[in-house]
Amino acid sequence: MKPRRKRSLGKWLALVMLCIPIVYIALQVFQRATRSYTVQAAVAYRMADTLTCDGVLGTQEAEIPWTPDSGTLSYVAYNGERVSAGTTVAQVFASEQAAESYARYQQLQQELDVLEESQASLETYSLDIEALTRQRLYDVYDVLDAVDSGSYTAVPELRSDLQLTQNKILAGTGAATDFSSRISELTALRDAALSAGDSTPVTAPAAGYFVSGQDSEQKQFAIEQLDAMTPAELQEAAAQPARENDASVAGKLVLDYHWRFYTAVSAEDAEKFAVGDSLTLSFHNLSSEEFPVEVESVALDEETGLAKVVLLCNYINGTVVTQEQAQATVAFQVYEGLRIPAQARHTVEGQNCVYVKFGDRAYQCPIEILYEDDDYILVSSDYEAGVNELELYDEVIVEGMDLYHGKVLD
Repeated sequence: MKPRRKRSLGKWLALVMLCIPIVYIALQVFQRATRSYTVQAAVAYRMADTLTCDGVLGTQEAEIPWTPDSGTLSYVAYNGERVSAGTTVAQVFASEQAAESYARYQQLQQELDVLEESQASLETYSLDIEALTRQRLYDVYDVLDAVDSGSYTAVPELRSDLQLTQNKILAGTGAATDFSSRISELTALRDAALSAGDSTPVTAPAAGYFVSGQDSEQKQFAIEQLDAMTPAELQEAAAQPARENDASVAGKLVLDYHWRFYTAVSAEDAEKFAVGDSLTLSFHNLSSEEFPVEVESVALDEETGLAKVVLLCNYINGTVVTQEQAQATVAFQVYEGLRIPAQARHTVEGQNCVYVKFGDRAYQCPIEILYEDDDYILVSSDYEAGVNELELYDEVIVEGMDLYHGKVLD
């Protein structure tokens, strides 16, 4: 009987040990559900004074024509690439099979370029692994941004950049010692793909920044038209649905790196713009990239209560060239500080403050507000006694009854 009692006792002890963490968790949940306050940590954040508006991109463009029934089109240039007049931007193949072979050739050539540069890195003895590791992270973000923005034609090149960085890390850490056998294998495959069929080149009629016909929108408004529009006409133009390019358009060339964003805003919002101001612009259907812009003109139509605003940008890339009508966000001022919920703010004797939980007590903490919207407040991260005392990760009491300095929290 004794062995049985020992086994039975052991089972009860195991059950008790199992229940302890369950009871502890249950008590924590009960305390959170029944306590009279909630907290949220103050975190580092960026907030901006912004305005969302619909508009039209104004660019000088030239179309690149081709005959759709002449064969299968395969692009050589990538979106945003600067090309000169006469540069081959695409190839027309007699069949889809030949086009696929050429696409395979391009892919293999890209892989070879990466491997050959990786092979050269084996002879470099001063590779900064820490810097390469950071670069690998940036490369991953670039690929994800391209996918998120729908710029799929840029993905192969960005992926190659990522692979090259990874290969350099392998070379620098000794994990890879030779790429020559793979280079020989891919060279044979590339040469076989290249010999699959002849093609006819499609060339750029002028110098500019290339964008494929399938990735861009049909241009509906010339710059001269946009310049002549009233605010009401511009508002109507920005509301027009995007159109696909005609089948006879192989691609387009943006002839200049200068481009403009035309938008119509209310008279009240127009007061935020001043000619010559430097702002930032981001597009909702693209990546999170921000474009530096300058306010070129503001024209108010008092009769309609609308203002026409023109923003000038001197920077172009492979995503913005695909746009015409677009919704954008204009950022007037960007602030950095500690973000807390707006409902946590209190005013005591004319001073903005929050209550911070420290131990089992609530302490009044004065704050200096940098910026706020309907939901959040951004507080300065510079500590100053008696003026701004909130610090990073302080537990700010968001909801609480009858709060005062030194109150014991239940």
